[in-house]
Amino acid sequence: MANLEAIEKEMRSLGWWYQHFELPSGLRTGNGQEPGYDAKTRWNFIAPHVPQDLAGKTVLDLGGNAGFFSIQMKLRGAGRCVLVDPFVEFNRQARFAAGQFGVELDIINEDAHTYCLTTDERFDYVVFLGLLYHLKYPGLVLDRLAEMTKHRIYIQSNIIGSEADTYENKANYERSLDDPLLEDPAYPKLMFVENLYNGDATNWWLPNYAALAALVRSAGLKVLDRPHPQVIVAEPEFYFGRVVYPKLVFPQYGKKGGAIYPGVQQYEPELWQELIHRSEDKK
Repeated sequence: MANLEAIEKEMRSLGWWYQHFELPSGLRTGNGQEPGYDAKTRWNFIAPHVPQDLAGKTVLDLGGNAGFFSIQMKLRGAGRCVLVDPFVEFNRQARFAAGQFGVELDIINEDAHTYCLTTDERFDYVVFLGLLYHLKYPGLVLDRLAEMTKHRIYIQSNIIGSEADTYENKANYERSLDDPLLEDPAYPKLMFVENLYNGDATNWWLPNYAALAALVRSAGLKVLDRPHPQVIVAEPEFYFGRVVYPKLVFPQYGKKGGAIYPGVQQYEPELWQELIHRSEDKK
């Protein structure tokens, strides 16, 4: 009992948890309600597409948050698993959670853009869940991830609009003449969010149903399955290669009055406390 109390005390000391899941002790990081979510529901969509035996395989978990998906890959025997997240709070949670499961993660406190543009490593499996719409340059990151993926990539993104993809597909759309086809709500589109979306300054682009798959295909990936409208399982189909330059200059960006990216991020204490209180109110 004393040990369980100590584990719970440490878990609670790590503040608000976005990923809600059960630890080996039976304790849960959250109840699955907003402002967090039950990570297992998302895992259940991709789990059938993850080999049961990942012995010796490498994994990249980009935007890995508290480490739930990295841990699942390690529990299936993955060798090196790299978790990248810019928020120091989530890094601490991932270290704690990995320790509870008795697995080791390589945790990198870095922005997704700059990590992808400054590493030449490739991975057998890539986990890219709940991050695309938080990126100012999502196509650039997805293209890099396609090049970095050896076997399979798991992608999840919020989408907007209907789940239709029955737009008229042409090899070449003619300017003006085909404007009505491009204006079809089902045609692949990314909606740009200049201000806040859902109160979050890190939301930049919202794809519709068709655009998510189109982005994946355009990166040289083949869609293997779509177990949920927001979830795509893909593998490399065409390797475009890469060009390595000796110097990278990346623009900082942000929304008025908000945090500046890229770089290490930390929640404002007031917001962190608000998220904790909102989670407690849901219990």
